[in-house]
Amino acid sequence: MRTESYSPVFIVLGLVLLAFSLLMPTAGDFLVFQLLLAWLAVFIIFFGKGMLIPAILLGIYGFSISFPVIVEKFAEFPYSKTIILPATWILRWLGYPLESQGQWISFLSSSGEPISVLIKAACAGPATMGVFIAIFALMMLDIPLPRRKAGYVFIFGVVGTWVQSFIRLIILLLVGYYHGEAALWTAHYWTIYILFPLWYLIFLYVYFYVYNSHSAL
Repeated sequence: MRTESYSPVFIVLGLVLLAFSLLMPTAGDFLVFQLLLAWLAVFIIFFGKGMLIPAILLGIYGFSISFPVIVEKFAEFPYSKTIILPATWILRWLGYPLESQGQWISFLSSSGEPISVLIKAACAGPATMGVFIAIFALMMLDIPLPRRKAGYVFIFGVVGTWVQSFIRLIILLLVGYYHGEAALWTAHYWTIYILFPLWYLIFLYVYFYVYNSHSAL
C-alpha cells in the first residue's frame, strides 16, 4: 500500500469518484451510498491498491439498494406478475373468490367487505432478493464454497427468497379475506420482519452444511 500511495492513476481515479459522489442526484435511499463512495474516493487517493476490499464491499452494498430500484423502473409489471399469477391460481384452486386484472387483485372478505389491492413489483420482493444476493456475496468472500456447489446453493437461495415473498402474499390475502382490509395492511408491515429472517436461518443451515461437508472431504 505504501508503494502505491499518491500514484497518479489512483489519484485521478479517486478524484473522479469523489466528483461523481458529489454530483450524482441526491436520493433518500442513496445518501449513505454517496457518503461511503466519497470516503472510498479519498481512501483510493491515499492507499491505492488497498481499495480492493472496500470497493468490493461498497459494490455489494450498492447492488443491494439498486436492485429493487432497477426492477421497479424497468420490470415493474412482469416482476409483479411472477407472484400474482401463482398466488391467485392457488387461492382460486382452494376455493377463494379472487379476481385479478393486471396488477390488481380484488375479492370480497368473509364479512362481505370489498377489497382491492395493487400488487406492485415491490410486493414480489426485489428488496429482499437484493439483500439475499448481497449477503450471499459477503458469505462467499468470508467462507467460500467450491464454484459448482456455490452455484447450486445460490439457486436454492434465490428460489427460497422468492418462495418466502410468495408465502407472504398468500398470508396477506388470507388475512384480508378473514379479517378485513385493515388487518391486511397491519400484516403487510410486520410479516417481512418474520418471514425473511426465518428463511435466512434455513439458508444459513444449508450453506454451512454444504461448506462443512466439503471441508470434511
